[in-house]
Amino acid sequence: MSDETTTDGPTAATSDAAETESAAEAHRRRTIIRLLVGLGIGIPILVELATFVGLVEQSLLGDDRNDGGGGESGDTTTTAGSGGVGVGDELLPDTPQRETLSVASFRAATDQWVLTLAASVENTASEPYTVQFGPVTTERGRTVEGTGRAVTVAAGDTAQITGTWQLPPGDRPASVVVRTGAGDAVTTDHTVDLGRIPVEGS
Repeated sequence: MSDETTTDGPTAATSDAAETESAAEAHRRRTIIRLLVGLGIGIPILVELATFVGLVEQSLLGDDRNDGGGGESGDTTTTAGSGGVGVGDELLPDTPQRETLSVASFRAATDQWVLTLAASVENTASEPYTVQFGPVTTERGRTVEGTGRAVTVAAGDTAQITGTWQLPPGDRPASVVVRTGAGDAVTTDHTVDLGRIPVEGS
């Protein structure tokens, strides 16, 4: 007869510890993957939610913003129907010159939403015409200054004006000021209601 030596105790304990550690590591990896997937899905949802909230606010409060009586200020307000001015529309149809909106871009980023406008200006009058984009007013009532500079268009010529504004995330542009001046006349501020500009993803 021969003696048999059993060594399963320590070996089994070591194997169980290794399996436990491996299972814990696999669980951590699954948790990290779930978090990354959740972030990837959640961020676009948040952007869409902010856009939806803006739509609701505009539908509930937009009419109140435009229902005020004629104010005492010298500013004028221009709209293209009930939807505001869009690409291809004339910004100031009451002026002899033609200021046509050619670009309306609204891009969403993480910390700010950037609005870019451009307009083609045709000076059909007999004296120089100066045009500039002024501040934008958002749907939530915030006034934001932009980067637009004044452009003087000679009589019979055509030029382009541009402007860029950095808006708080989730806040949409409602109107923009267009400053104009003919010859040596004092400039006039015209408040132009903007149509709905689609948000472009970052």
